[in-house]
This record gives sequence, C-alpha cells and structure tokens, in this order.
Amino acid sequence: MTTFTYQKTVHASYLVVIAGIITMPDVIFGLVAELMHLLFELAHLLFEFLESTLDHLVEHVFHTEVHETQVIVFYLIVSMGAAALYYLFRSIPGAYHNVKNNIIETWLEYKRSALRYWTEQSLINKFKWIVIVNTGLVCLFLFGF
Repeated sequence: MTTFTYQKTVHASYLVVIAGIITMPDVIFGLVAELMHLLFELAHLLFEFLESTLDHLVEHVFHTEVHETQVIVFYLIVSMGAAALYYLFRSIPGAYHNVKNNIIETWLEYKRSALRYWTEQSLINKFKWIVIVNTGLVCLFLFGF
C-alpha cells in the first residue's frame, strides 16, 4: 500500500472514531467501561488461577496444612510481584526515552509535511484555508459555547 493511500486510510479511521464519539458518546464510553471491566475480570481470574495452582503445588510438594500453604503462597506471590516491579522500574527510563524520541521525531515530520504542503499551495488556496479555518472557529465559538 502506498504512503498516500495508507495516510488516507488512517485519516478516514480517525474521522470515523471522532464521528462516533461525537454522535454516540454514551455508547462509546459505555463500551470502553465494559472493556475495562472485562480486562479486570480476566486479570482477576488469571490471579486466582495462579494462586490456586500454587496452593496445590505447595501443598503437594511440601505436605503442609491449609494455613501454612496460604502463608507460603502469599510470600511467593509478593516475591514475584516485587521482582516484576523491579524489572518494570528498571525498564521505564529506557522506554521513556524511546517514546519521547519517537514523539519528537513524529512531530517534526508532521511539521515538515505541513510546511511542505503549505508552501506548495497557491495564494488563492492559502486564502481559502484561512477563511475555512476562521469560519470553523467562529462557528465553534458561537454555537459550541
């Protein structure tokens, strides 16, 4: 797919999402809330599966009672969570710098593209753009607020 066709597809997708949010915000936000609820439910089920598996494994391997098994599993889960947080905090600075550099690069490319587009336009087309944008802003301030 060429860059221009890809760009048109991406812009059309953005337009559809924005139109959906404007025309049916309650449905969109309800869908997002339900998806978040589903993700939390799946995370809870995954945690319960992990805890149950560890309970049975510890009870079988060490031949312990219920309370002792629960204490061992609790500290195992706390240890795994601490290790995961440690590795997460170790990777955050590098990921932050990568994301920051990508955002800056994308913004600069967008500015270059917009400037290139603007310089290629004739004086009449530039005037049309200015009139259209100002008309849109006036309508926004008159009817939007």
